Amino acid sequence: MRLADGFGGRHDRFGTVSEIGPIGDGTFVGEYIGCMQVFWPSVLTALTAAGAILLITAGAAHAARPPAHRAVLRAHRLVPPNWPPFVAAVTACAELLVGATVLFVLVTASTSRVAVAAQGVLYCAFAGYATVLRTRRPGMPCGCFGAERVSWAVVFRAVVLAAGTAGYGVLGPVPDRWPCVAAGVVLAMANHLIPAWRGIVVGKPGREG
Repeated sequence: MRLADGFGGRHDRFGTVSEIGPIGDGTFVGEYIGCMQVFWPSVLTALTAAGAILLITAGAAHAARPPAHRAVLRAHRLVPPNWPPFVAAVTACAELLVGATVLFVLVTASTSRVAVAAQGVLYCAFAGYATVLRTRRPGMPCGCFGAERVSWAVVFRAVVLAAGTAGYGVLGPVPDRWPCVAAGVVLAMANHLIPAWRGIVVGKPGREG
């Protein structure tokens, strides 16, 4: 079997593979750097895809149940009393628009950075809001996905997704993007399925992020 030079093997003058390994110059440091040049862009792409899918999911839920979203914001008591309707509408629209645009950017390998930057800013804002909410109103629903209660895990998730999106914005798209987007779908599904499974096993109603 013949492999392309620099991809996974090196060839002698007869065209046979003499060594198989990751991208690099043959030294340990070179091989390590070559692996990281593939690994990190792929991870950041998967995190960005997961973040976009979660935004679409949250935005759809908020748009489908505006009264419930407004009630959660009022219960948080972190915005002025007459602001929840406005904040709820803006949040739902931003989640849907940014999430859908970023997902489009990912699947088309677009070099646009505006939507990616917007997603990073959204998750930074969510991380800050969840931190304040966890500090002042522990045990309250965070308003992200139904009855999910605010926790430091919710804050950590927002920080990771913000960092992943920012990293993708710096490095740009990867050549083989489809496996990374598929990994993002799996991560987004795990965000819902693992807490639900844990709640069934432990016997707790609702979810805690």
